[in-house]
Amino acid sequence: MSPNAEQRNFFYGVNFEFSNTTPKFSQTRFALEIRPIIGIRNADYEFIVNPIVDIGFGKNGEADYAPAARVARKLDKDLFVCLEYYADFGEIGNFAKLADQQHTVIAVTDFKLGVFDVNFGIGYGLTPASDRWVIKSIVGYAFPVPGSNSSGSERPSASGPVNPMAHASSARFQP
Repeated sequence: MSPNAEQRNFFYGVNFEFSNTTPKFSQTRFALEIRPIIGIRNADYEFIVNPIVDIGFGKNGEADYAPAARVARKLDKDLFVCLEYYADFGEIGNFAKLADQQHTVIAVTDFKLGVFDVNFGIGYGLTPASDRWVIKSIVGYAFPVPGSNSSGSERPSASGPVNPMAHASSARFQP
């Protein structure tokens, strides 16, 4: 993320995730997710876009385009309501037909529960290939950083929505 992203109106970054997944959950054992993070915010709203590329390695591997987006409204210091969108268009250069793509919207709330950050939502799949109903939950904890002046009360910089609909070639269980 850009330095001091939580204090900026425009923020950006990139997240790389390498996974080693069992065949029960994926068509390939090894995968890489490249998640660019582009966001804007003001005192009341936040908008984040993630043009994600999922790459599966091995015999059944492919590079898929699985974008995500989020708009959030701040209601209180540590309380947000959000609408998140997740998609999986399929293999780059050979996108699936619309009916075979995954497109899901999720109504989400973000809040603090003691020292934990909670993200909980219920969503609906918009296409036949999407799961009809989705429940999403993320519980996070920000470990103290030695030498940091942060009191831990500030909202951590967001990397964007976590895509629970990632393509099967690189999908792994995500809460």
